[in-house]
Amino acid sequence: MKHYLDITLLPDPETPLYFLWEKVYQQLHLALVAIKDPDNKVKIGVAFPHYDEAQHQLGCKLRLLAPTSELLEKLNITQWLSRLSDYVHISSIKAVPEKITAYAVFKRIQLKTNTARLAKRKAKRESITPQQALANLQGYQEKTSRLPYIYVNSQRTKQRYRLLIARIETSNTQITADFSCYGLSSTSPVPVF
Repeated sequence: MKHYLDITLLPDPETPLYFLWEKVYQQLHLALVAIKDPDNKVKIGVAFPHYDEAQHQLGCKLRLLAPTSELLEKLNITQWLSRLSDYVHISSIKAVPEKITAYAVFKRIQLKTNTARLAKRKAKRESITPQQALANLQGYQEKTSRLPYIYVNSQRTKQRYRLLIARIETSNTQITADFSCYGLSSTSPVPVF
């Protein structure tokens, strides 16, 4: 990752930060979908410079990182966020500092939280009735998380869900630049600065 740009969210009393995250990230997701490769991967990753797991917050800054400045230009995030221009500041494309001391993986965490959905999947997988599957899940404790998250709307199912984001420090500096259409990856680290 050689180039980056920062998107700073500018909340106000009528437009809270969580609302801006939802709107900005939805547009970022659509922009990344527009430039994905046939394997549904993109070469642009995200970082959250003010990520604070203890406070359960992402902060107010989103960093987009790419191997080349051309990829960030092609993304044209300013156009995608034009409706939110009063609430975001987008920096120019800059070179990543040469001396990077930390790397992190920002990845999506998916919890198995809905017992009815788990029963439906179990029934299908094990060729049993949904009632039997639900009975097998008696006593199952639904998992919860205190990770920072952004609400996202699925374009396919029209469902609204939490996109839980974990930050994992790593000594791995092998950046493969294979990110999802959310800019997240479970294997490719990004520089933290």
